Amino acid sequence: MAKKVVLGFSGGVDSFYAAHLLKEKGFKVIPVFFRLTEESDETKAKESAKGLGLPLTVVDLREEFREKVIKPFVQYYGRGLTPNPCAVCNREIKLKYLYLIKEELKADLIATGHYAKVKVHPRLGRRCVFRGVEKGKEQSYFLSLVEREVVKKLVLPLGELTKGEVIKRAAELGYAFEGESQDICFVKGSYEEFLLKFLKPKEGPFKLKSGEVVGRHKGLFFYTVGQRRGLGISYKHPLFVLELRPEENAVIVGKKEELQTDAFFVKEPNWQVLPEELHTKLQAQVRYRAEPKEISSLEYFKNGIYRVKLAAKVNAPAPGQVCAFYSGDLLLGGGEITKVRR
Repeated sequence: MAKKVVLGFSGGVDSFYAAHLLKEKGFKVIPVFFRLTEESDETKAKESAKGLGLPLTVVDLREEFREKVIKPFVQYYGRGLTPNPCAVCNREIKLKYLYLIKEELKADLIATGHYAKVKVHPRLGRRCVFRGVEKGKEQSYFLSLVEREVVKKLVLPLGELTKGEVIKRAAELGYAFEGESQDICFVKGSYEEFLLKFLKPKEGPFKLKSGEVVGRHKGLFFYTVGQRRGLGISYKHPLFVLELRPEENAVIVGKKEELQTDAFFVKEPNWQVLPEELHTKLQAQVRYRAEPKEISSLEYFKNGIYRVKLAAKVNAPAPGQVCAFYSGDLLLGGGEITKVRR
């Protein structure tokens, strides 16, 4: 009897071709479309599923998505943090509910169209997440918060392919690629326009680390760590956002080299693979497209918080962002950056 796999299915080129590959391998594919916002439209997903000869299941998760993803996104910006809603959504919504549906339907596995690999680790003897093949575009980073039990049942059919290959092969099957979807599905237009629906901006000072005031900002949530453009400050050298201090309603700015650090703290990391299971050198990746840096020490600090010390400096880690931990191409897990030492 064919194994049943529950597939997260948006109708985009990634989920379409993932479904095709799973069908080719003999799986009974159950495509599931999650209705996440008022604007969610399953028309494309239904057409894509029909083209594959598959009936589409539509699940309404608008309330759950609002509570678990949208509200924290807004609250984080209001607190001067830089959230990572896609990583949170994978843990709290997409893979969580695929897993629950799998259990309800007594299916065998779950799948998504992420560009990463899942394979059995030879030493650990269980399924683990590994980087995909396309450097700079593979998506294992966004799976770093997903729980180990979910990973054990996860299939990622696109892990050995590049985006270009998927678009080309899907076109050969008659799929009309209409371009990439936006980074954050619930933000239409700019972040600022979206946040202004929920947050009231409060002007405050731009400060150097010395305390010198060099200008006025228009509200904390208009800025992110590492930003240079749009500050509107005339100064003797280029200024970058180093830190947001909500307690002072201040944006701390400074030179580009001041963004770099080799030490920060991570809150309650999610471990798909415990570091002590491997006894190998580890790396930390502080943003989606950031270069991973070797960890010189990873120590428990207090209250579920770990201190991360790197062998070399990394550029612009930001509180609220996700730090993913790796051993080579193997994803160990990840957690939220809480404090950065500069």
